[in-house]
Amino acid sequence: MRLLVRGGTVVTPEGRRAADVLCDGERIAAVTDPGETSRADEAIDATGLLVFPGFIDPHIHPRDPGDTHKEDFAHASRAAAAGGVTTLLVMPNAVPPVTDVASFRRRAQEHGAVAHVDFGLWGLSLGIANSGDLAGLFAEGAVAIKLFWGYALDKESKRLVYNSADRSPDEVIPPAGTGEVFEIFRAVAAAGGTLAAHCEDRDILDAAQRRLGHAPRTYAEVVVARPDVAESSSVAVGIELARATGCHFHVCHVSSARATHLVRLAQRDGLPVTAETCPHYLLFVAADCAGRDAAMKAFPPVREVADREALWAGVCDGTIASLGSDHAPHTLADKTQPFATAPAGMVAVETMAPLLLDQMNAGRITPERLSWSLSEGTARLYGLYPRKGAIVAGADADLTLVDPEATWAIHGDELHSVQRHTPLEGTVVRGMPVKTLLRGALVAEDREPVGKSSGRLVRRSTASTKGGA
Repeated sequence: MRLLVRGGTVVTPEGRRAADVLCDGERIAAVTDPGETSRADEAIDATGLLVFPGFIDPHIHPRDPGDTHKEDFAHASRAAAAGGVTTLLVMPNAVPPVTDVASFRRRAQEHGAVAHVDFGLWGLSLGIANSGDLAGLFAEGAVAIKLFWGYALDKESKRLVYNSADRSPDEVIPPAGTGEVFEIFRAVAAAGGTLAAHCEDRDILDAAQRRLGHAPRTYAEVVVARPDVAESSSVAVGIELARATGCHFHVCHVSSARATHLVRLAQRDGLPVTAETCPHYLLFVAADCAGRDAAMKAFPPVREVADREALWAGVCDGTIASLGSDHAPHTLADKTQPFATAPAGMVAVETMAPLLLDQMNAGRITPERLSWSLSEGTARLYGLYPRKGAIVAGADADLTLVDPEATWAIHGDELHSVQRHTPLEGTVVRGMPVKTLLRGALVAEDREPVGKSSGRLVRRSTASTKGGA
């Protein structure tokens, strides 16, 4: 079937132009001047709409398998489509995690049976224990390897252990030391892949908590207990290991000015270092979280005004190549515990694009830069470009059609995840995805998923994954 998306304004990192997009089956056939193409079986009137390459969320934790009472992939992928996202990159720390080729293939089959949008899979580093499996994961198409730097893992389930002091040493895989991390960098470099890390130095976190004297009870205290130097010190070590090995090092969910500065300096040195941040770090500061406390609890925490401004500068100048939601749902009972015991993470995949489109309307980010950060830059970073992230002939016909004037008051009961609560309850945003097309088929309209589940696995290509501006 030939589908014509006509009358809209196509937005790419190179600029905006009035254009029609002709889709032939699952691929884009042509991008033409308005009215130039008339032969189509079906048409979508995009008058007044911005036509973006399908948005990509590179950082979600759908809890599937393992904790599907919190979230599952079917719901997460439908929520993604409702929020304008056409491709999800799934973090590997489910139970069991994706640590080798066999687990990668099982997870691809499980998710493929229920996916409403396309998806890629991350692999998990277990330190030296699975360093020999990393090359096979990349050959199978893993988009990157994730290292939860500074975290112990349960020996049996491979779950993250947030406080290993509470566990017997024979029950956990201890956090990898710097020498072991160096060997992981070497293994990923040899495979030509990307190593991404959650960067918080465990020794600094432990020292900061000892100085605080108790588990953090408020958002202000968690910022003290998880200071910015814990992030930046790990980033600095990672940069030096990238310098030594040539490994592409990617920093997940950057939260601080310190870390952003280090990434910028590394890039100026020509090092293969990239970074991502998330909407909560761009929209809020710690003082904003005081009344929301556990609902906004995330690691690393939201920080101060100077950090937020540095992150925006990094996004706008290309230092930060990609934006992700860090969708990590918990039950309402989990998130209404006292702050000290409530888990970190929030429902975020469906609200990511609307929040950022609102910031576009506020003048914080241009449509072109948003197209880079949510589409092309992220696709390039993970070896998916030009199949994903582009509006060019031959690319997948993934399109996110945005009404820049539409408004939405965010309410949890309108979300599509298993968990339908949000720290953003009542927040009004302007600028909304109103149609989401996956490979030429409509999968969401006016914030509601439509059609059948037709998502497929996408694999990292062998082309360079180093992101740039």
